[in-house]
Parts: sequence; structure tokens; C-alpha cells
Amino acid sequence: MSYTLFALGGVLLALLGLFLFLRRRRTHSVPAEREIPVLLTPSAQLYKLQKTEKFRGVSIESHCRASSKLAGQEFAFESAPALPVGGCESANCECRFIGLPDRRRTIDRRSGQDRRRSLRMEGDERRAERPRRAKDLNSWTAYRHL
Repeated sequence: MSYTLFALGGVLLALLGLFLFLRRRRTHSVPAEREIPVLLTPSAQLYKLQKTEKFRGVSIESHCRASSKLAGQEFAFESAPALPVGGCESANCECRFIGLPDRRRTIDRRSGQDRRRSLRMEGDERRAERPRRAKDLNSWTAYRHL
């Protein structure tokens, strides 16, 4: 009797698992209407990056041979070259501007404690005991503190 109940419970558990698997698969297999990203023109990209005030300039992400010589260079907003670059053979230029973050406007990472005082003023003046320069070792001025 217990073996029959155990087998019946196993079958019911397997059917429940199969039902949940098929239900989940059905919801994921239905193609959802995808949003097509709006591609900005290069001048609109440049304007948008400049207006956020988070970037100090731009670099170019190159997708064609004509703009490959500009890849990796950094440009200020005013001196950024126009995209597409002259000589681009692509019908739809995929090159784009990438913002260079302005690190000066981020959060101040200093601790607020000045460590120089604890490092330099621990004891007596350390320079008074011996000459500081190698050329002073053999001169009379090295011993004027005596």
C-alpha cells in the first residue's frame, strides 16, 4: 500500500513539474514586441553628451576604416570631428561618440585627515644631525652646527 502511494505521489509530482515547465516555456517562447532603440544622429549624440555635464569630452568608437585613425583619441566637445568621417563607405555609419567622464566632479575621496603632520612632526628635526647632501660631507660647512 505504501509503495502505491509513493509511486502515485511521484507521478503527480512529475506531472506538476511538467506542467510548470511547459507553462513557463510557453510564456517565454511568445515573442514579445521588442522596442526598437532610437538611434541618434552623431550631432544629437554629441549634444546630448555635452548637456549632461558629466563628460569633459568625447572619443570615437570606430566601425569603419575611415574613422579608425580617430579611434582612441580624445576630443573636446568643440573640436570633435563630424561623423561620418569623409571617406566612409558605409550607407549607415555606425560610428558613435563615447563620453569621457569628468573625474573632477565626482565625490571627494580624501579622508579629510591630514597625514603629513603625523608623518613629519614625530620627533626632533631630523636634518640637524647630519649633512643632507653628499658634497657637504667633506666641507667645513657640514659641521657649522657644532
